[in-house]
Amino acid sequence: MATQPHLQQRRSSRLQFRCRVKISGVDAEENRFSEETETVCISKFGAALKTARPYGMGQIITVQPVDLGHTGQFQVVWIGQPGTREADQIGIEWVDARSFWGIEFPPEDWGRR
Repeated sequence: MATQPHLQQRRSSRLQFRCRVKISGVDAEENRFSEETETVCISKFGAALKTARPYGMGQIITVQPVDLGHTGQFQVVWIGQPGTREADQIGIEWVDARSFWGIEFPPEDWGRR
């Protein structure tokens, strides 16, 4: 089931950032899976990813940036609707927040004047 992005103010800035990642986990039928893909954008709290497989809202996945070598646990919080430019994308949010992308994010008031 596809959901619409939240129409509320974002908690943090989004950065257009392409990073090769490996997604893994267990699907609804208890089958293990693994997919290599890339980010569309990232934030302090999560990311949007391209995907070739279906995911469910609330599904927990492991994400590993290919070039960075560490992993993190994320929850699927948004699924792009078919027929839109966000089709084949998912939004994920940290289950365990920490520095993950290897970059420093700007302060929240950056760019506001």
